[in-house]
Amino acid sequence: MARYEEAEIAARLTRLGRVERTAFAAACAERLWPLFTRCAEVAEHADATVVRGVLDDLWRAVNGADVSGIAQLQGVAEAMVPSDDDEWVFEMGYLQNAAASVAYAIRVWLTGSPQEAVWAARQVYEVADYAARRLHPDLDVNAPNAERELLRTAVVQGALSGLSDDLAAVESHTAGGWASVQHRARQGGAAWARSLP
Repeated sequence: MARYEEAEIAARLTRLGRVERTAFAAACAERLWPLFTRCAEVAEHADATVVRGVLDDLWRAVNGADVSGIAQLQGVAEAMVPSDDDEWVFEMGYLQNAAASVAYAIRVWLTGSPQEAVWAARQVYEVADYAARRLHPDLDVNAPNAERELLRTAVVQGALSGLSDDLAAVESHTAGGWASVQHRARQGGAAWARSLP
């Protein structure tokens, strides 16, 4: 059974360069993208077309294109994160993490910080945990074994598998485009999202 080992993710990301870290964070955002589009309908301020453009611009930057104004894109992504003033429904949890993952990915590009990439990965794990709790409403989250039970669920294991695949892909990436990493994360995210409530 896989576990969410944030310190290990951070250590591995620290050994990578800015481009690889950004590609990993962008892959995390791709994994959550289907949930953003699904949930954007419940939040008036969430514009899937705009955020897709931000994520696509980030991938262009990772692939070597000169993307002007990328610093402003962080603010665009952050503006899509639901606020405490929004009427909260279950889907807002997905939307919050999905939008945050895009913002963290932009920050990785701007700062090169491995910690920002770790936070992008955490968004995937938090969505999985959130979904697992919804799928198992009878689970007492205060029980001693609750965390282990949530960790065993298919949605959490699927998320951890995806993060592991993405990290391995950026670690082993050779010269050339990042399309295969993006495609794998996008396809994997779409399949995984279909299993979430």
